[in-house]
Amino acid sequence: MSEFVSLDRCAAYVAARAALIAVQRATQSWPDTLAARARREAIETMQVTAEATAYDHGTAGRRRCLRDALTSAIGVAACVDVARAMGFDDTGLDDAQRAAGRTVALLGMFLHANTAAISAPL
Repeated sequence: MSEFVSLDRCAAYVAARAALIAVQRATQSWPDTLAARARREAIETMQVTAEATAYDHGTAGRRRCLRDALTSAIGVAACVDVARAMGFDDTGLDDAQRAAGRTVALLGMFLHANTAAISAPL
C-alpha cells in the first residue's frame, strides 16, 4: 500500500509538474527540436514519478522508477542549459532552470529515502 493518498502529497511529483509548466512556458521561442526534447523529458519525469508512488516504500520497483525520473529531470535541466548556451535568456528560462533544479533535488531525496536502511524502533 502506497503512503501517498494523492499525488499532490508527493513533493517530487508536485515539483515535476511545476517543472513541466515552466518548461512549457519557456520553450515557446526555442528551436523545435530542443523544445520538443525538453517537453518530452519533463513529461517523462512527471509520469515516472507518479508511477513510483504506486510502489511500496523501499521496493525495487520504486527505486527503478525514481532513478529513471531523476535521469529525465536531469535531461530537463540539460535542455535548459543548452537553451541558455544558445543565447536564450529570459525570465521563463530562469523559472524553468529553478523548477528543474528543485525537481532533481527532491527526486534525489525521495530516492535516498527509499534506499537508506530503516532502523528498527528502540
